[in-house]
Amino acid sequence: MNPATSTRLGWRACVWLLLCVSGVANAQTRAWLDRDAISDTETVTLNIESDGGAPDYTPLQADFELSGQTSSRQVQWSNGAMQSRSLYGVALTPRRSGVLTIPSLRVGNVLTAPMPLTVSASTGASAAVPGNAKAFVETEVDDANPYVQQSVGVVVRLYYASQLLSGELGFDAPEGASLQRVGEDRSLVREVNGRRYNVVERRYLLIPERSGPLVVKGARFEGRSAGGFFDDLFGGDGRLRANAPDRTLQVRAQPGAAPQPWLPLHDLRLRYTAAPTHGRAGEAVTVVVEAVAEGATRAQFPELPPLDVGPGAQVFAEPPQYDETFNGGTPRLTLTRRYSVVPRQPGTLAIPGPRMGWWDVRARQARSATLPDLRVTVAEGAPGTAPPPVALDTTSALP
Repeated sequence: MNPATSTRLGWRACVWLLLCVSGVANAQTRAWLDRDAISDTETVTLNIESDGGAPDYTPLQADFELSGQTSSRQVQWSNGAMQSRSLYGVALTPRRSGVLTIPSLRVGNVLTAPMPLTVSASTGASAAVPGNAKAFVETEVDDANPYVQQSVGVVVRLYYASQLLSGELGFDAPEGASLQRVGEDRSLVREVNGRRYNVVERRYLLIPERSGPLVVKGARFEGRSAGGFFDDLFGGDGRLRANAPDRTLQVRAQPGAAPQPWLPLHDLRLRYTAAPTHGRAGEAVTVVVEAVAEGATRAQFPELPPLDVGPGAQVFAEPPQYDETFNGGTPRLTLTRRYSVVPRQPGTLAIPGPRMGWWDVRARQARSATLPDLRVTVAEGAPGTAPPPVALDTTSALP
């Protein structure tokens, strides 16, 4: 064989070897997911191993939010030759549920194969927890079938299993209703499915403005945790994302036979905390009335009825005192009002008991809260005590 022929064969062998090496390198580019099914509140890690350059993640952004991108390089000797490999990773958070496709990604001169990913929609706290959910959110309403203008207590709870570095809990007012945050956040600890969770509890008042279906979008949380051993090992960035499922309330219209003013409540109780039985003409006796309304706020509750004592006495009403709390997830209003009643003359003074009409949202019927009449035995006033002058009626005066 002449030298020229030998040289041509040598170059051909080198070219064939380079093509084989290139083919092996391209064949070694591979992509895989750490799991093929998640919920829409979880993340999945896409891993790509290649020696052909960094992947282009742009096609992923249509269906996923990207975070926690990592890369590492490994160099090793094999059969006297140096081999270099790179491992890339990215955390994917789905933008929707369904069977999504991880599209082909360009890595150097090759494309990865597409992969399916099944994303299930969350259906509530119990569905978000099976396994090892790091965080989930639940929304609780005290009445799924309220009336128009009824106060609906809403409690949003964020459950998280590790320490939070930052986060935001959002909850939007639905169309056709007002939403007001009330009180301070409450922190507690609960065990769910054998796992210990820290809980942040936040309360709202929802007031429907019209009848018909009312869609309440689920509360959502985005934040970062302090991480842990497995996050460090697998390159996690501690990101947390959770959504509560939407709720649809069926809002009832105001019944035609309802007492007016319209007052939809779970319960209403009246009582005397001070009820005199004896007094003296020209000297004030004190009557104190307390109303406890389950399912009302201060802004919704009407005035207490005035004490109608007639011409036999004069009434001076002090400004009412309010206390707003929650009974579980239901708002509770306690109203207290003090009245000073001054009899004009000795004898028996009749003070009719207050009466308030309201609508029982549970029983769906009209009710009335009443107090018994008071009878005060009035003695002669002390010497020199003059009857009070006749003045304008102030029984219904409010500040």
